Amino acid sequence: MSNQAAFEAVNAQLQTVINPFANFGSLVAKNMETLSKMQLETLTAYSELSNENLQSLVAIKQPQDLANHGSKQLEIISKVSQRLLEDGQKLSEIGNEFKAAVDEISATSINAAKSK
Repeated sequence: MSNQAAFEAVNAQLQTVINPFANFGSLVAKNMETLSKMQLETLTAYSELSNENLQSLVAIKQPQDLANHGSKQLEIISKVSQRLLEDGQKLSEIGNEFKAAVDEISATSINAAKSK
């Protein structure tokens, strides 16, 4: 076995070992980016709801305005509840996609190790 062939064999083995870690690192980075974007969107949505609530509160000038504020509170609570459900579903989807990708990386690396 020549030095070149030995070097190529070692290089191929290293690639088999290193590639799953590199793929996992890329997957984690992508997932962190997705979660960060989701957090920013969520923060924006909740800030808008909070501002909406404050504007309703500041608009109270008469007793009728207080009743309007109460109904606005119910509307905001409904929006928050809906947003929480949507956020939970998004997180669940992200988690499921991450798990599927990790399973795929694992299966690929196991198959590559078995074939060597």
